[in-house]
Amino acid sequence: MKNRILLLVVTMLPLFWGCSKPKNHLDSIDEGSDWISLFNGKTLEGWRGYNGIDIQGSWTAENGVLQLEPLSPDGPQVNIITEAEYDDFDLRFEWKVEAGTNSGVMFHVGEGPRKPYLTGPEYQILDNLGFRNGKGLPVTPKEYTASHYSIEPPTSDETKPIGSWNSSRILVKGNQVEYWLNDVKTAEYEMHSPEWKEQVANSKFKSWEHYASKGKGHIGLQDHGHRVWFRNLKLKEL
Repeated sequence: MKNRILLLVVTMLPLFWGCSKPKNHLDSIDEGSDWISLFNGKTLEGWRGYNGIDIQGSWTAENGVLQLEPLSPDGPQVNIITEAEYDDFDLRFEWKVEAGTNSGVMFHVGEGPRKPYLTGPEYQILDNLGFRNGKGLPVTPKEYTASHYSIEPPTSDETKPIGSWNSSRILVKGNQVEYWLNDVKTAEYEMHSPEWKEQVANSKFKSWEHYASKGKGHIGLQDHGHRVWFRNLKLKEL
């Protein structure tokens, strides 16, 4: 009888372990179906500093998490980019922030300009209600997480509480772009369309000569002087 009970306990243990495993929205992605991992969970292999900046002491990899520890609130910003460049793609990733954080993921980034966002459109990552700009003011909804950044607000605010993991998606097919947050599509736009050109002309991007001009480029992670964490960065080229 004791042996039968012991066998039952041993048999059930994997089920309990499985239930306690944190949910990962990327678990269902078939690694053999052209998906590639942009982050191996252990090192910064495949990433480098934008414009050659040294990333040591700011970005670290540990236990499957890519973390930014800013050098100082007012110090140099250490943005990082993938070594490879991408054109059309489906990018999935998870992230979390601390209170007051501003960060972002950019695509089609080209080096040369002072900041990666001067070329690469940005998927905003933000503490929507807690962040304050340089004037100490809150930002408008068109600058919220997963918005058509600085042009249109997200269709809804799908961010989870500060400190929680969020799942995001950037889908780029030609000039068509979609942003998703926690399984909800929050933004959709067509780069270089007449509507988009008019929107850009009426935004802060109007003076950015190379904004969204590359058509292919690096994936970039932004240092805006706040802690941010990323994991499970996976991409499929289309």
